[in-house]
Amino acid sequence: MNRKYKSNSIKLDSSFFSKKHLNVRSSLQYYRHFLAAIFAIEEINRNLNILPNVTLGFHIHDSWANERKAISSIFSILTGSSDYVPNYKCTQNRIPSAFIGHLLSSVSNVMYQITSIYGFPQVSYGALDPAFSDRIRFPLFYRTVTSETAQYKVIIQLIKAFNWNWVGMIFSDDESHQKASEDMKNEIINNGICVEFFVRIGETDPKSYGFALETLRQSNASVVIVYSRTVVFLMFVLFFKNSTNVVWLMLSPLSTTSEKLFNYEHNGSFVVPFHQGNIPGLRDFLYKTNPSRFPKDPFTTAVWLKVFGCYEPALKPSFESYRVCNANDTLEQYGFYEGYFRSTYYMYIAVYAVAHALHAMYTDKTSGGNILHSDKTANYHMQTQLNNHLKKIHFRTESGDDIFFNDKGEGLVHFDIINVNVFCNGTVTTRHVGTFNSSQSPGLTIDKETILWAPNFNGLDVGVELNYGLCALLNLSYLNAQIPVSNCSASCLPGYRKAFVKGKQICCYECVQCSEGEISPLPDMENCMICSEDQWSNESRDKCIMRTIDFLSYIQPLGVALTTTVLVLSFCSAAVFCIFLKYKKSPIVKANNQELSYILLLFLILSFLCSLLFIGRPTKGACLLRQISFGIIFAICISSILGKTITVIIAFNATRPGSRLRNYVGTRVPKYILLLCTLPVIFICVLWTVISPPFPDYDTHSETGKIILQCNEGSSCAFYIMVGYIALLAFVSFFVAYLARKLPDIYNEAQYITFSMLLFCSVWISFILAYVSTKGKYLAAVEIFAILVSSAGLLCLIFIPKCYIIFFKHPQHPEELLLSLALLLLVLASAELLQEVLPAWEHLQVMVVVLPLYHPQPDPLGAIQLAMKDFHNASFQYKYNPTLALVEDFEDSVIYMMKMQQDLCNMFGFWYHLAKLT
Repeated sequence: MNRKYKSNSIKLDSSFFSKKHLNVRSSLQYYRHFLAAIFAIEEINRNLNILPNVTLGFHIHDSWANERKAISSIFSILTGSSDYVPNYKCTQNRIPSAFIGHLLSSVSNVMYQITSIYGFPQVSYGALDPAFSDRIRFPLFYRTVTSETAQYKVIIQLIKAFNWNWVGMIFSDDESHQKASEDMKNEIINNGICVEFFVRIGETDPKSYGFALETLRQSNASVVIVYSRTVVFLMFVLFFKNSTNVVWLMLSPLSTTSEKLFNYEHNGSFVVPFHQGNIPGLRDFLYKTNPSRFPKDPFTTAVWLKVFGCYEPALKPSFESYRVCNANDTLEQYGFYEGYFRSTYYMYIAVYAVAHALHAMYTDKTSGGNILHSDKTANYHMQTQLNNHLKKIHFRTESGDDIFFNDKGEGLVHFDIINVNVFCNGTVTTRHVGTFNSSQSPGLTIDKETILWAPNFNGLDVGVELNYGLCALLNLSYLNAQIPVSNCSASCLPGYRKAFVKGKQICCYECVQCSEGEISPLPDMENCMICSEDQWSNESRDKCIMRTIDFLSYIQPLGVALTTTVLVLSFCSAAVFCIFLKYKKSPIVKANNQELSYILLLFLILSFLCSLLFIGRPTKGACLLRQISFGIIFAICISSILGKTITVIIAFNATRPGSRLRNYVGTRVPKYILLLCTLPVIFICVLWTVISPPFPDYDTHSETGKIILQCNEGSSCAFYIMVGYIALLAFVSFFVAYLARKLPDIYNEAQYITFSMLLFCSVWISFILAYVSTKGKYLAAVEIFAILVSSAGLLCLIFIPKCYIIFFKHPQHPEELLLSLALLLLVLASAELLQEVLPAWEHLQVMVVVLPLYHPQPDPLGAIQLAMKDFHNASFQYKYNPTLALVEDFEDSVIYMMKMQQDLCNMFGFWYHLAKLT
């Protein structure tokens, strides 16, 4: 492209076209590019907003799509002569500002190797080789199209848009298409799409066509990507006659194929060409072009000679058979396929890109603010300046496209999606069904409703001779045709995931249902999604639903049963407590340490009631109290039992000669035992609460689809220490009660305590075993059961026998009765004679209390006689001493004894009877 600084005229420099070109490489395709360049230059020269006072000129050479001819043309332009000598300029023609071309990558490459030496920027309108994106190797190279790699993205998104993942690829055996196909294959595989076959076809290799045809027939892929030269693909289609079970995805250069070249084998396929922009006025310019408009242009003459068979008289060719062209010989008469204008549009943009860069360079300001004049620019390194401005151009075309070069020197990443339909009567239609624009999100937009798929995908057989009726049926079936399926394996429904098969491609898989608690809301998911902790998968495993909140509540059957049991046992304990209060003066109550009995009964009631803390929705307070209250209450219960047992042992051994246990007889000993045995568990609970207190928690693993609300113990170690300590108390009580088992039955409940402790220990050993293996709400139920059973065991084995004695059995033991009465009389005598002797007074207290215990109206005479016989019996002291210890704690014993003493003396005449007996 030359710079001219004179009138707004255009000079067509066609001196490099010779007559030998007339029958070689002349084509409408390149002629359109030629006319588009001229149209753009004329339009720019008429536009006062671009390069005012500057007229663009140009040199145009036909490279014949040949690298050698391209090199020759470059040197001819630079030297000004067809007989060129490198680095020598033979004419006064101005040096070009930039080079535009070529359509092919191979020709563009050889052009750049020469023009870059001299620093000329080069703008291609069709080179797709990704190598040109390397700015280190090609810093001066620009292109109004994008590289082939952008087409890969379009194809991948198009395949994914229809949920295809199983495709084949066919490519021509030339170097550029083979390399591009390899790159495309790798990119497709990296995006999770599988390539079933990768077949090469050659223009001069008939066997390759047969192999490709056999591969297609054995394949189950319904989608085939084609990247080859047009002539190679069309030859292959001839071999593939009457087989239409394939959707072809055709890339450039097949994107510029004429509608007339499509046949029924292309039905329902897609062409992915570069975006076709609108060039206002170009169509009229083309249709008005004829040899008379460019009389000295051999390129125009060659086209008219080939297309219309006529020539311009000024050229005078040596072909007498050709006629002279007239005004009716126009391109409008021949007709143009609009798809041809896609590459033409990018030629048009390339011219405008150079013009805008020149305009920016000419209007660039100096450091003083003055605009550079054109005659001064020769002093500057114009090519370098032009290259810098090409990097920064940004303008909008008449069709609304924003034109700029990215950091790789690439232009528009804009493609059209064309649906090809070939009807059975031979009619071919193409429809624009989508676009791909990298500057917009999501990139690919496609209207699936407007796509017409081939009828054969509905199961219709079209490989037969068509008659009118079948043709009408096929044409109608377009409206109901379904999207073809091209997958190695069937799509996995929501709720299932892909399980890949070893040794096969990733597109070949089995569908496996998601595990419980996992979902796959979308089809064809490779991994299932885990539901959140408060959710669970539904039965179909395609969505998460809220878990059911569950805990041991009062309205559940288990909760109702346990609550009822707690209330019944609490009522029973309260009833026993009331009985003991009512009959507190009865001998059986007095003989069993009333204070400890009351404490034990009270805390048994509390132990039953504390079970209610384990029922209901766990709260912070309930979780904190349930284990602490359980531990302290049970410690007090076991300590009370231990105190009762130790008191019995002390009482039966306190009055033996020289026994030191006499010092421990009294009401303080049981209290001390109770306090000392309870303090450790209180300390454990306080420490537990401070360091790691229990807290509300939830369990999502025990039951499917449920959240079990429960109490976390905080410190399992503290819990087991507390239970272990209570078990230790129970074992000690069991051992002490076992030692006291041979004491007289009338004063001793050791055997009942022994059995109760045995039951208690058995229950809690079983609880520990069940506790570690039980989960969920049943964990609380197990602990409630252990509390109720162990507490009920204490209640039944210790207090129920006493209630039975109170209500149903009055004790009558003649031997003890007579002995007591005899001792009473002896003590009375001793007290009368030796009132200052303390043991006699204590014996008197014992006998007075014991006498009404066994018989309300004893026979004193018979008792005295029997007692005197056994007075010196060795067992006398054994039975007497415990009696003293048991009754000396009762404060009302003295009052009762004094009254009984007076009554007996008045009734029997104590001295008379005593004298008579002696």
